[in-house]
Amino acid sequence: MQTISKRYIWIFFGVLIAIMAGAYLYNAYRPAPNPKPSVPTTTADEAASGTYYTIRDQNGLTLFQTGLTVHVDDRYINENDIEYIIIKIDEQDAVAKIFKSPEQKPVKSSTDTSWLRIPLPIQSIPVQAAKDSHVVIYHTHTDESFTPTSGTPTKPGKGDVYKLGNTMTDALKKAGISVSHSLEKHDPHDINAYHRSRKTVVQLLKEQPDAAFDIHRDSAPTDAYLTNINGLTTSRTMIVIGRGNPNMQTNLKYAKKVKAKADELYPGLMRGIFMGKGDYNQDLYPTALLFEIGTETLSLDLPQKSTRLLADVLVEVLQSK
Repeated sequence: MQTISKRYIWIFFGVLIAIMAGAYLYNAYRPAPNPKPSVPTTTADEAASGTYYTIRDQNGLTLFQTGLTVHVDDRYINENDIEYIIIKIDEQDAVAKIFKSPEQKPVKSSTDTSWLRIPLPIQSIPVQAAKDSHVVIYHTHTDESFTPTSGTPTKPGKGDVYKLGNTMTDALKKAGISVSHSLEKHDPHDINAYHRSRKTVVQLLKEQPDAAFDIHRDSAPTDAYLTNINGLTTSRTMIVIGRGNPNMQTNLKYAKKVKAKADELYPGLMRGIFMGKGDYNQDLYPTALLFEIGTETLSLDLPQKSTRLLADVLVEVLQSK
């Protein structure tokens, strides 16, 4: 009887060991499951080249598109100064609702082109800069380029954004403003790019400038940035503010001042102000701004025109300091 019991016990443990061995071999050699599709990204703050986010209002009307990664609670002030807050994101589509409307300011339709008939100068405005004005310019993403001009959206360490920086530097200097334009490289274009550029900003801020500008280009669709100002085909510009900056309101106030002057001089040049997650190193200085000038699908000459017009705006802002 005991012999029979022992036999059953051995059979039980033999079967158990066989099951465990089979489970181990199954898990070790089975094909890997297909991963869930996800949105490709190159950094935590920007979608991969050629991809972008579309933000619509609650009625489905497109508000804006950008290659910057958007998050719930990010905000956007459009060209009419209506402020929206993002409330929902589904992959690369987002929904926003009105957060704040401008006081006593008429809202133009997004299809209103009456501003094109306003007599605006095509050439730069000759203004006298404020005495001893000084700005610093740098580029966190030093690879960003324009595909129609360079054949690629990225050129590591020698992107077309350097040329935009040169254009702004020349325009500001002609107006009597002192400029330090850093050509420091911050490649690769990854999550740590802003950590690397932070060292550059800290060094530049030792010059105690009136403002610090980080110049980029977006990766939104062409029509999100292409515009026409008094017969001049050019690109638009978007200001980016980091809402992770504890002093965000100070930087935002300066951004609104720049946008207001742009709206006065060149209506349609400024597409809006985006307030995204992160700080973009703006916690280091109250007048630090990030400019997205044009998008990768435009030829370089269009963002360069936009940069010259933006320089006019900045000169006037600096003059009023």
